[in-house]
Amino acid sequence: MTNLCPITVPIFPVHCAQPPLATDLLRAVVWTVVFVWQGVAPGWAQAQTQGVSAAAPSGLILRSSPLLEEALSQRQEQEGALYLQGQRLRVRPDLDMVIEGEASIRKPGVSIQAGRLSFDQSQDVVEATGQVRLNRPGSLLTGPKLTLQIDSFQGTLTQPTFELYKSGAYGQAAQIEFVDEQRAIVQEARYTTCRRTPGPEWLPAWVLKATRLNLDEEESTVRAEGVQLRFQDVPVLGIPAVTFPMTDDRKSGLLPPLVGITTNNGVELAQPYYFDIAPNRDATVTTHLMSKRGVAVDTEFRYLERDYSGQARLNLMPNDSLRAQTRWGWSSQHNGTLDTGLDSVGRVGLGLNLNRVSDDDYWRDFPRSGLALTQRLLPSTGVLSWGRGNLSMSAQVQRWQTLQDINAPITPPYDRAPQIGLRYGQWWADGLDWSVQADTTRFEANYDRIPLASNASRPVPRNGERSFVLAQVSRPWIRPWGFVTPKLQVHATRYQLDQAFDSGMRSANRVLPTFTLDSGLVYERQTQWFGRGVTQTLEPRAFYARTPFRDQSLLPVYDTGATDFNLSTIYSENAYVGHDRLVDNNALTLGVTSRFFDASNGAEMLRVGMAQRIRFSDQQVVLPGLTAAAAGLSDLLLGAGVRWDDRWALDATVQVNSQTDRVSRSTLQGRYSPSPYRVLNAAYRLNQGVSEQIDLGWQWPLGDLLGRRDAATESAWTRTPGQGLGPDRWYSVGRLNFSLTEGRMVDSLLGLEYDGGCWIGRIAFERIQSTVSTATSRLLFQLEFVGLARVGASPLNSLRNNIPRYQNLRDSTVEPSRFQHYE
Repeated sequence: MTNLCPITVPIFPVHCAQPPLATDLLRAVVWTVVFVWQGVAPGWAQAQTQGVSAAAPSGLILRSSPLLEEALSQRQEQEGALYLQGQRLRVRPDLDMVIEGEASIRKPGVSIQAGRLSFDQSQDVVEATGQVRLNRPGSLLTGPKLTLQIDSFQGTLTQPTFELYKSGAYGQAAQIEFVDEQRAIVQEARYTTCRRTPGPEWLPAWVLKATRLNLDEEESTVRAEGVQLRFQDVPVLGIPAVTFPMTDDRKSGLLPPLVGITTNNGVELAQPYYFDIAPNRDATVTTHLMSKRGVAVDTEFRYLERDYSGQARLNLMPNDSLRAQTRWGWSSQHNGTLDTGLDSVGRVGLGLNLNRVSDDDYWRDFPRSGLALTQRLLPSTGVLSWGRGNLSMSAQVQRWQTLQDINAPITPPYDRAPQIGLRYGQWWADGLDWSVQADTTRFEANYDRIPLASNASRPVPRNGERSFVLAQVSRPWIRPWGFVTPKLQVHATRYQLDQAFDSGMRSANRVLPTFTLDSGLVYERQTQWFGRGVTQTLEPRAFYARTPFRDQSLLPVYDTGATDFNLSTIYSENAYVGHDRLVDNNALTLGVTSRFFDASNGAEMLRVGMAQRIRFSDQQVVLPGLTAAAAGLSDLLLGAGVRWDDRWALDATVQVNSQTDRVSRSTLQGRYSPSPYRVLNAAYRLNQGVSEQIDLGWQWPLGDLLGRRDAATESAWTRTPGQGLGPDRWYSVGRLNFSLTEGRMVDSLLGLEYDGGCWIGRIAFERIQSTVSTATSRLLFQLEFVGLARVGASPLNSLRNNIPRYQNLRDSTVEPSRFQHYE
């Protein structure tokens, strides 16, 4: 065998764009033949001689090399060395050259093999025969014979086959005809991701056929004619002609249609069309045909600039047959910065979040038109913000749209028109942490649209302005054995109302100081649990809060509400969030937490804790409709969390009434996930006198229930994440939420998934409780042709949102390494 040393000079100009596979093959062959014919061979011999005479280095010296980088640079592709190899090389000057016997050509990013390579100089024609093989990062192309005219770059590759490593797809064609360097025509192409199984009667589960493909590298597009998609040897889709991009670049065109069935809309057919406006702008227009309501159009526009980005969405139904009116919904978000042109000011942040719908029933009739539009309280907010160092300022306007239901009316929240805030603070300034926050807000509300029962009076909003200043300073002492942090706060507030208080005055002032002392210790020891090294901690904590009483019953309530009582908020100075009610406090909170860590990796295996508040006087400041806390012991809070290994997880919180010793609230939830694509979630929630629910969610192979688990096959497939457990498997998925108080199902999701290897089928039934007496249901069905497209109404979002740790049977895979199939 004759081995030729590498060519180390550039061979031919290389285009920056990625060419089609067949074009790469032809170019590499042409480049090699041309340079050998031009007499570069003596340079190779000289390089070989120099390499032999060079002295070998003493010892092993390692250095970084760009040759092992995953992505090839343009310079490497242009100037990389080229290797020729073959058993025989025959050259006739001015006539032809032939390389025979396992002929191969290799350069960075391309490997070419053939039984015979020949070049006819008189005709400028190159011919490669005998299992022509081209291997490039991510793909492989083979064919029995290649003929090419060099000057015009016209020729043919007969009976080519191809394989794409990333998607696992492969296919074949009758012929590739090269029109020029940028264009080619593929005849009778076939494409599938289904792997061949033994047997003469095997047929792929699905195959995409095209009678003709026009490839245009210059435009990076493919025009396909006579397209047919066959599933289980039955044609399911036929398209006379379609154009799509050759790469992952976006391109305007039709997207796969969506089909679904819902109780609100009946049978629904949606056809989206994608507009590639610019590299940083696009839009999607989806036409919906609903058997019960009529025609609707959804439009989504997205943009991304250097200093700002955002999106806007409009849902429009000109004539709703059920409601006999025009329905619409608008949602848009914008975030960015503005250049003020002043060096002393710099840039100002701008944020917009706008949400509006046509009527009160929109959330009920279109519960899946977008998360922002499915709520009954729709915010529209505009914010300007600025910050430099420790100083920050903001100004915002916020308006609410409240969607009313006569059976469950809502008191609208107050609009902020506007709100202006400032904050300055320093941390560890001479050992102190301190900050000052100032805010002034105009609050407005309109209660005219609140539906009223007979003989009921409408509440009157207390519109006005509220300004406050909150100053605080603390001195933390933190050591490995514990911490002590005293803190002093002063909260000064002024109200100016449009209508007078009951006392006849229109303004009110309130100044309240708050002192807190937070302290804790940390004990630690090493121990053993079931043969595992464990580090255990014992962390007692004491938190004292003192706020004097001020009568605040006449003050309006603009943005204040009760916090959830849990193991975190029990260590806080105020039982409410907001600034309208500051609870009078003379209370001490005592608690203890113990944690167990795996000594080998530091992972938390077990956490248990308890806490209780002791009030030394009765609470007098209380929100309307709530009960004040009495002096003495609060409810006892207990909590625990177990993470013994990756399979099991358990969390529990319990609130015990200190007067009756009965459980008033509790949450128990656990997860069992022994392996990929097997997860079982269970939860029990109790709020005494309000609700009691059981929640169950899962994803599990049905073969386990039938005793058909194939551990060897699963192990082979799970080596590559996101590829399921193997073909020909059924999975059960679902979530059930049952109310023990009402004795009925609240929300439910039941479905099946089938993994056919190269295709996946999904069907799911979802029921969502929209009000106390009404619910909406829909049936979702989807076929996923792996490596091609998804057709139907996708249940994936519902599965991800309802089943914690749900895994898609085909997640996006990592691009294979170019060394994985290196030749």
